[in-house]
Order: sequence, then C-alpha cells, then structure tokens
Amino acid sequence: MRRLRLQLICGLILLLVPVFLLQTHRSGFSTLALLWAGLAGYLINYFYLNPLEKLWKTMRTLDPGTEVYTYKKFMKKVNERVKNQEQMVRRETKAREEVESILFSMVEGVIATDSSGKLSFMNPTAERLFQIEHGSALGKYPREVWREFELVEMFHQVFVSGQPQTREFQLDSPHKVYLKVEISPIRQEEYDEVQGVLAMVRDFTRLRRLENLRTDFVANVSHELRTPLTSIKGFIETLLDGGLESRETTKRFLTIMYQETDRLNRLISDLLDLSRIESGQTGLNRTKTFLAPLVEEVRLTLQERLVEKNISLSVELGPTPVWADEDQIREVLFNLIDNAIKYSTSGGSIKVLEINRGDRQEFVICDAGIGIPKDSIPRIFERFYRVDKARSREMGGTGLGLSIVKHIIERHEGKVWVESEPGKGSCFHFLLSKYEVGAE
Repeated sequence: MRRLRLQLICGLILLLVPVFLLQTHRSGFSTLALLWAGLAGYLINYFYLNPLEKLWKTMRTLDPGTEVYTYKKFMKKVNERVKNQEQMVRRETKAREEVESILFSMVEGVIATDSSGKLSFMNPTAERLFQIEHGSALGKYPREVWREFELVEMFHQVFVSGQPQTREFQLDSPHKVYLKVEISPIRQEEYDEVQGVLAMVRDFTRLRRLENLRTDFVANVSHELRTPLTSIKGFIETLLDGGLESRETTKRFLTIMYQETDRLNRLISDLLDLSRIESGQTGLNRTKTFLAPLVEEVRLTLQERLVEKNISLSVELGPTPVWADEDQIREVLFNLIDNAIKYSTSGGSIKVLEINRGDRQEFVICDAGIGIPKDSIPRIFERFYRVDKARSREMGGTGLGLSIVKHIIERHEGKVWVESEPGKGSCFHFLLSKYEVGAE
C-alpha cells in the first residue's frame, strides 16, 4: 500500500510540472510542457493505474458474485486487506519477540540445529555453561564447537534416529561442572524427516556438590562416632574379662574411657552447634561489642593449656567496637585461639591484633606453629577436614571448629581466611562491620 501511495504522489508531481511550465508564458516552455504531460500520463498509467486495474480484475475474479465494484468500494477493500496483513505481521513479530525474550531469560540452556545439523540458536545460558563466546558457535557443526565426543555423538544420534536422548556430562573446566542434557528431534507435519534437534541443558553442579557434601558428612560423622565407641567397647570387654583385678589397669582404662566419652560429647555438641548455625535456628543478637574483653575471657578459659605448653598470648586490640553477636564472636575467638594452641610448639607465642579497614575491622590471630601446607589451605574450613588426622585426634579436635568459625563470620556478612606457611606458623583473619551510632 505504501508503494501505491508513493507512486500516486510521484504521478501528481509529474502532472503539476507541466502546469507550472505553462504558467511561465516563456517561449519553448509550452512544447516542453506538452511533452512532459505526455510522459507523465504514460508513467502514471504504467506504474499506478495498470496495477490497480489488474488488482481490481483479480479481486472480481476471486469474488465474481458481487455487484460491480465502485472505485470507493474497491479501494476500501484494498485498504482492509492491507491492514489485515499489517496486523498479522505485527502479531507474528510480537509473538516471535516474546518467544525470544523467554528463551534468552531462561535459566536452562537452549540449543537448536537446522536441517543440515548446524547450530542455528544458542541462548546466553548455554553459551555461559559451555564457555562459548556470544554468537561464535552459530553456523557450525557440534563437532566444531565441543571437544566432548559423547555430547557430539548425542546430537548426531538424535538427528539420525529421531529418538530423544538424555545424558549427564562432566565438563573438565577450571572448576568441575555437571550438566544434564536432553536432546529431542524437531519435526514438521508435512515432513517425515527430522528438520533439526532441540537441546535443553541444566546445570546441577550445586546439587551434585551438596550430595557429595552430604555423603562425606555422613561418612565422617559415622567414622568420628564409631572410633571412640569402638575404643570404649574394647576397654569394657577387657575389664570384664579380668582387667578389674588390677586396680592400676582399671584406673588407666577408665581414664581413657572418660577421655573418649568427653570427646564424643564435644563432637555431638559441635555437630548441634553447626546444625543450628547452618539452619539459622541460632539468631543474631547484634550489639555494640568490644573484642578485648572477650579475648581475656578466652585466655582465662584456656590458661591451663597455655601454661602447660609455655605459650605466651599477647593482645593488641584497640577501643573500636564492632556490630556483632557477642556470644558467637566469643565462640569464634575460642576456636581460633584453641586451634593456635594445639598447633603451636612448646614455648611459642600467639598474637591477637586488629587492623582498621574503613567501615570494617580486621582481626588477626597468629601463631608460630607447624603451619599448613599450601594444598590444604582451600579446604581448611571444610567440616571434618584435618591436615594431620592422627595429630588432630590426639589433641582432642573434632574437625568442626574452623567450619563453625566460617559459618558464624559469614552470618555476620563478614569474611574469614588463613595465611600460612609450613614451619612458620599460621595467621587467621576475619572481618566484622564496625559499630555505628544508633545501630541499636
């Protein structure tokens, strides 16, 4: 319709030009005007009237039962059909845009191929999961994009057989990524052959890691509980088999059994604390908190062990308060200082200091102990992880203290980390928000 209107305008211009030339009354312009008018008439007839006439005849052929069209009815009919076509195009465009918006916002990856097997669509999620630059995979075969033979073969089999397939993959990227891929054939009613394939990709890495953690947790708890129980049972059997006759042996066995039950009690207590913290059952009662008095309380609690190993504890804390739960931060300090005592050599020293970090305060607990190997540092805050399992059990550790520290600090929107070197000691750092006036 736009083309017809444009042609009409051009025709009117062509007609107006000779009128202008005639009005000039200059010699030679009259002849030129007549020639121009003839040319204009031809052009209008060719580009505008003839197409309209053809269209008119076509419409009357399609609907011969109607009365003779008047020009007005004819143009009305043309306008209605053009408007219907424009509305249809707008609806289709809107529907396509809505579908594209949905595909591009999906948390699942979506991949499609055309009838030749080449990749024709890949949404941003799929590009991110497979670490593919935006748009770089389009127009390529799957074998040109992925190195995973099983994934490429999966696309091929679905394309050839027309049967859907589902499979799980592990991508060996810097961090292991677990993907579930579902590929289905694309068919059209008028075609028997497969016209392409559609793949849905889901990332279940987090779920797999949680499953692994749960499995490891159950295994570790079972082991940690079974070890002291087995020891206690063995000593009881020995005593029942005649060990009670020796007073010295009985006393020694009972002492060991007491230590093992105490260890069980600490383990169960730590498990319950960790469970409450992780589940959010332990609320945060944040107040204006000074760490210096809390460190002093911990010092008194651990004084006997400090004296036993001849370890000095120096404290360099200023008067700056933090916005924290006093009881939970006391537990953090206890676990970190207790851990420093365990792994410090006799006659060593422990330092507690703070660093101003703007709106946060950094606290550091350093020892001059055995240190932590570099490969163990990323896992040091995991539940039940021990650098030296035998040494840790000997010292009465449950393997949960540092994990509790991590969860408490993270609940305070803080951060905790460790810097260490074997043979030179370790420094544990954690950040807490400073107290703001009126926070309470």
